[in-house]
Amino acid sequence: MNKDDTLKWLLTYFEPFEVHERMINELAKIISKTGYVQRFFTLLIARLLYLDCMGKSAIKHKEFERVNENLYSMHLTGTDFNIRILYTFSNDDTPVLLLSFYERAGKRVTDYSLHLDLAKERFEEMELYNGE
Repeated sequence: MNKDDTLKWLLTYFEPFEVHERMINELAKIISKTGYVQRFFTLLIARLLYLDCMGKSAIKHKEFERVNENLYSMHLTGTDFNIRILYTFSNDDTPVLLLSFYERAGKRVTDYSLHLDLAKERFEEMELYNGE
């Protein structure tokens, strides 16, 4: 699947959420030229449905975690991939997907330190945009 097709699919799946536009491009770039696109999408759909249903309580599932007071992580892990999506919640408790990154295989604990400032910056950008 090429990057444009991947972007179209992602936009469809992310429709019920607020999503930073750069996050979609990051994720499309990570998955578009691999052999695991279908397996990834199947897992992504399941995680997004769970997040949509459970909201902040999604962290009860082992593939979701709270990173700090306002930031959460969704794990998308398969045989050939290990991707994280960082998200938060808007004032009306809508999930806000901020950024995605490929986590190196074999790590027992994910190091989010490199991504925290960027996630906060993106949320602030979206808050300004939504407030106009």
